[in-house]
Amino acid sequence: MAPRFRAGKSWTATLLITIVATFAVFAVGCGDDDDDKGGGGGDDSASSGETVKVGNITSVAGIGGVFAGYQAGVKAFFDYYNSQGGIDGTKVELITVDDAADPGKATAGARKLVSQDKVLAIVGQASLADAATAKYFNAQGIPVVGGWATSSAWHNPNTNMFVNIEGPNLPYCGLWPLDFAAEYGGIESIAFIAQDFPTATQDADCRAAAAKRSGLGVSGKRIDVALTAADYRPAMQQAIATGADAIFYSTGSDGQLKGIQAGEQLGFEGTYITTQPSGLEEPLAPLKLDDRVLTGAFSLLPSDPDSINDELAAFKKGMEQFQPKYATEITAVSGWAAGRMFADALKAAGADQQGIIDYLAEQKEYTFGGLQGPMDYTDGSKPNPCTTRLVMQGGRWVRAEEAAEPPEFDCGPLIDPKTDEINGAEQYASDE
Repeated sequence: MAPRFRAGKSWTATLLITIVATFAVFAVGCGDDDDDKGGGGGDDSASSGETVKVGNITSVAGIGGVFAGYQAGVKAFFDYYNSQGGIDGTKVELITVDDAADPGKATAGARKLVSQDKVLAIVGQASLADAATAKYFNAQGIPVVGGWATSSAWHNPNTNMFVNIEGPNLPYCGLWPLDFAAEYGGIESIAFIAQDFPTATQDADCRAAAAKRSGLGVSGKRIDVALTAADYRPAMQQAIATGADAIFYSTGSDGQLKGIQAGEQLGFEGTYITTQPSGLEEPLAPLKLDDRVLTGAFSLLPSDPDSINDELAAFKKGMEQFQPKYATEITAVSGWAAGRMFADALKAAGADQQGIIDYLAEQKEYTFGGLQGPMDYTDGSKPNPCTTRLVMQGGRWVRAEEAAEPPEFDCGPLIDPKTDEINGAEQYASDE
């Protein structure tokens, strides 16, 4: 095997993916953020002492709780600022829905939030069934602020969605983290494993095309695994038999965990590449996989030093106080960020739904207080995926970039499936 990468080494190649990252310091009222200013379309302002209702739809039950940390971040944000007097004096009542990745439950939950609960906005929607609610929210003029990809702002209608293959907009996928793997010692070819539902299999096909564009070979055809599969050894045996140096998982965290555990049982010595870091640290720690698992983060890590910026320090304080179980969960940062983005919009536009939408549509370099790379939400823009590179060491995710200072988020181009770059690429579908 070629020499492995060591954390602390500086890398400059672009990376991509996205999600909304994290909150800002709002001192009892969330202070202004120089790089996050927008026009704000509404004259109304939420008056001091008022309470507004917002909704949250997250897929938790039935998918291993992969987004539980995300929802906890949203909750902690509002609990923290409510305890400090609210956002410019306005307190926020959060009403949560667990759609269990079921489109029917998502639709029913959305209608309840709008028609019965009268929510001002949806804040945070880490849902595998978000496509089921998009048209409804648009028709009702409900702002959707914060997502688990770049579906962080829906407006006029949803113009900024990322890899929502079943949604109303065209999907995009990024080179992430294949460009990272392309520079990683010893990796020349990758095998792809996907859970057998449309979003995952289409993601794997798109990632295979991205691998080729990053100069990597693709070993064999896509290997599909049942969503309910408990044993990943047959799939891993197929992947290992291709001779691949690395294995990429277009699965939930449960599939990634099962696949890596199976690979170790079968003696695979190569690299594992995961689509996201959530829920993998603790169960993988005993396997001692230093430098053998790669991924990327949408934002700073909870383990980064408080001194990186005030936003991270406030996030840590709020999580420890209100959601300690998820204080070290990476996706909680993104949930907190959804709250931050709503707070900025509320300050700018007041309790005016169209004003909130207009505010979001004016943001060209929104950075969530410095916890994520700049995002462009202007009408008609493409998602602007930015992330940092992660490698597992000592049972923990660490940034590949030097950690002493805030990392420069790597922002790269997306692959547009309408272009020949994707449409003309070989699709690595499974044999029937």
